[in-house]
Amino acid sequence: MSKIYLALYLLLFFLGSCNQKNKEDNNKMIQNTEQQTIDSLSIQNKNVSQSGQKDAAEEWLKNIFKTKDSDQFFPEYNVEEKLCTKRFQEFISESGELYGPSNLTDAEFPVAEKEYKAKWSKIYPIEEREMWLFGRGNGDVGELKELKISKNKQGIYDVFIDYGNGVKTQNEVVVVFENGNYKIDYCKTQFLN
Repeated sequence: MSKIYLALYLLLFFLGSCNQKNKEDNNKMIQNTEQQTIDSLSIQNKNVSQSGQKDAAEEWLKNIFKTKDSDQFFPEYNVEEKLCTKRFQEFISESGELYGPSNLTDAEFPVAEKEYKAKWSKIYPIEEREMWLFGRGNGDVGELKELKISKNKQGIYDVFIDYGNGVKTQNEVVVVFENGNYKIDYCKTQFLN
């Protein structure tokens, strides 16, 4: 009987060590993927700047505001789906459900807010307000009064937008290279007076 217990114990020990090794390998893989994205952006931008051309991510960011008729046109409605990483898009959506118009009762809100903060606080800064990309509202924006985009540092850009009618935003935008495309992975928006 003791040989059976010993064999079971060794089998469980072996399986447990394999599971721990898989978790460590998965964590290393995630970290390596993130670093490869940063390295890829660095190499692309280094190659672009050595050839005298502009930063590719900055050009992508500028091009999202261009149409055949304008260099200062806000992209069509629901831009988050097209321009943002899936993770950031989900973050924005959950922020809107929680801090925007909501069907949550007074009793449900604190529970939902606690879950939201637990899920996102280690990934993105939590702002207790409804957030949409570049501070846009829910309507069709169209032509912008003024648009300025400049590189802050590698992968981070400053985007100033004057929507007209006294609505202006200053945005700090994080651009990443994901699955062969540039995407916005965070946008901190400040409304200006």
